[in-house]
Parts: sequence; C-alpha cells; structure tokens
Amino acid sequence: MLYKFVKVFILVFAMITSSYAFDLVAAYQKALVYNADYLSSVAKNKAGQENIVQGRSSLLPQLSATGAMNENYLSTGGAYYYYDQPTLGLQLNQVLFDFNKFSTYTKSKYATDVADLQLNDAKQKLIVTVAQAYFDVLYAENTLDALQKTKSALQDQLNQSKKSFDVGTVTIADVNDAQSGYDTAAAQEIQAKNDLLNKKNIFTNITGLDSNLIQPVVENITLQSPNPLAIESWNTLASYGNLNVKIADKQLKMANDDINIAKAGHLPTINLVGQYNNLGNANLDGADSQQTANNFNGVSSQAGSIGSSYTQGVVGVQISIPLYNGGGISSSVRQAAANYEASMQQLISVKRQTSQQVQNAYWQVENGISLVKAQTQALKSSVVKLKSDKIGYKIGVRTSIDLVNSERNYYQMLQNYNQARYQYLIYRLQLMYLIGNLDINFLQQINANIKI
Repeated sequence: MLYKFVKVFILVFAMITSSYAFDLVAAYQKALVYNADYLSSVAKNKAGQENIVQGRSSLLPQLSATGAMNENYLSTGGAYYYYDQPTLGLQLNQVLFDFNKFSTYTKSKYATDVADLQLNDAKQKLIVTVAQAYFDVLYAENTLDALQKTKSALQDQLNQSKKSFDVGTVTIADVNDAQSGYDTAAAQEIQAKNDLLNKKNIFTNITGLDSNLIQPVVENITLQSPNPLAIESWNTLASYGNLNVKIADKQLKMANDDINIAKAGHLPTINLVGQYNNLGNANLDGADSQQTANNFNGVSSQAGSIGSSYTQGVVGVQISIPLYNGGGISSSVRQAAANYEASMQQLISVKRQTSQQVQNAYWQVENGISLVKAQTQALKSSVVKLKSDKIGYKIGVRTSIDLVNSERNYYQMLQNYNQARYQYLIYRLQLMYLIGNLDINFLQQINANIKI
C-alpha cells in the first residue's frame, strides 16, 4: 500500500513539475512582460510618440483667452473715485511662415521614427539576450556535470593509488599525483557551482522564471547554412535593415534639421494674428462725495467715456525680421554643422561595425556547422576510446591513470560538443538580429531544437 502511495505521489509530482517546464519561446514571452530594460524601452517609446504631436502643435492655431477684474482709482480737481471694471480678451495666432517651426516639425517626425526603431531593436535584442542566458545556464550545467564526473573518476584513482601504495606496487609520487588531480577537480567543481548559480541568477533576472525548469537541447540539432549563401548579400541586407544603422541614419537627418533650425534665426517669420477685447461696464466702488458718484455714473453711461463698455476686434498679418543678435545665430549654425559632421561619422562607424559583426556571425554559423559535426565525431571517438580503455583496464593492459585520462578526455569532448551547439544556435539568432529581421517566427525555428 505504501509503495503504491509513493508511486502515485512521484507520478503526480512529475506531472506538476513538467507542467511548469518551459522552452526558449516561453522564456522570451515571459521576458516581454517581466524584463525591466525592455519595459523601460516600451515606456520610452510611448514618450517618443509625443515628439511628432508636439512638433505639429506649433504649426496649428494658437488660441488663448484672458480675463481680469481691475480696481481703478482716479483723482481729478480735488474729487476722486474708484471703480472695478471687467475685461475679456481672445488672442489667435496662426503660423504662415516660420522655418524654425517647420524644421522642428520635420525633426520631430524623425525623432518619433527613432523611438519606434529603438523599441524594435530592444525587442529583437531581448530575443538574443534571453537565448544567450538560456544556453549559458545549460552550458554551466554541462560543465558542472562533467567536472563532477571527472572528480569522481579522480577519486577512484586516488583510492586505487593508496591501495597500491599500501601493497608496494606504486610509489608515494603516484599517490601525490592522484591527490593533486583530485584536489584540482574539487576546486574546479566549486568554481563551476558558483558559475552555474551566477548564470541561473542572470536568467531569472531577465525572465523572472525558475532556471531549474529550463528544457535542454535535443541531441541532434538542425544544422542549416546561412541563406543566402553569399556573405555580400548579408552585408547588403544589414546596410538596409540593421536597426542601429537605421537609427544612426535618422539621427543624421535630425542633425541636418538642427542646422535648418539654427539658420532660421536669420529668416523672417510671418503669422496671422487676431485679437478680440471686451471691456465691461464699470461699477463704482466709492467716491469722495455723492455728487462725484452721480457725475461718474452719468459719464460712464456715455459711449467712449471712462467706465463705459466697448468691444474691439483686430485681424492682421505680423512680420518679424531679425536684424542682429550679437552673433549667437551664426554660432548656433556652426555648432549644428559640427554636430551634423559628428552624426555622419557616427553613421559611418555604425555601418563599419555592423559589417564586421555580420561577417563574424556569418562565418560563425557557416563554420559552426563544420565545428558541430567535428565535435560530434570527436565525442564519438572519445566514447570509443573510453570503452576500449575500460576493457584494457580490466584485462591489465591499461592502468588506472590511462582510464582516468580517457574519462577526462571524454568529459572535455562532451563540453566542447555542447558549447559548439549552443554557440551555433546563438549566432544564427545574432545574424538575423544584425539584419534587423529577428522575430518570434525565427525564434520558433531555433526553439525546435529544444526538448519538449
């Protein structure tokens, strides 16, 4: 009965555990709603969308209203009185020609485009970041497992050496060599554990997921050469599609608009202006005598007199021509021109760096196929050698040292094999990112190499 209960418990536990296991796509989707850096980019994009709204607003009609209630005091011929009088005003201003504002609006459109490109870049970069962290955890696990098995083999060798020393078949030097090998492996194991913990923490900080539930990579991953095969084609794709190149190009255009904005300081501005003013009837608040009050009330009822109400409307075209501002405008133009040159050089630098990165990623993928195949064959050879040495050790033609060295070689080949596979998959993602075409659909192709 107890056995059945334990069996059912293990089965249920396995089902629960597996239901929470995740692959690369699931990790990326979780990062989209968890990763603080990406969410910051989303918020910055929302802020960037307001650039074009603000740039356009200065070209649209500007309407304002003012109102006031003024207390007035007047003294004349020994008599005085004071009164309040309401005023209401409306002002309209519409740009007809203002090169500064037109250039600012153009710049704001580029700024909004930059915000969109930066968000797209953050989204694609997040795919690479998540995948790198994902495979880093797997590789750290593989490394720790290999070191632990190597340590176990060295422990067996050390025990065997001590026994042989006791019966006089080996010298103390052999025991010391075995002890040194074991101690080195023990130290490497501690270091590998720390590295694994670090890689797991990095992954969790990026995705918010439990790194212990990462699904491993399948044994035989899909190996595909870059398509198209010509590296020049990838450079061309990157020159048009790379998001950092696009951002630098937009920033160059913004720098050119800064020159136009600075030059606009020398140009006239033309605006359509309109005003509407209404002065209400005055209300007497006090006077030196009743006669003065009666005189004020009589006068204020007459059109055009003090305290009477009136309405005024004005429509016209206003031209403003700058004459001299102490050389500040010319200085601003020179400054903007220098910044434009800096932006141009930045664009050239980004293009060159991108070309270099594309070539590196291309050859890492192309040669990565050969490397994975070579590491696969090397791993198979190390397995054959290990089996042969085990048999040789049993029949006495191989020593324990030979067997341990063979085991160490096998675990090293296993590490190299896994590293080659992970790097190949990462560089496939990196290559697509460099041409600005990395999305969930391509990630799913890579994810097909993850065990489900």
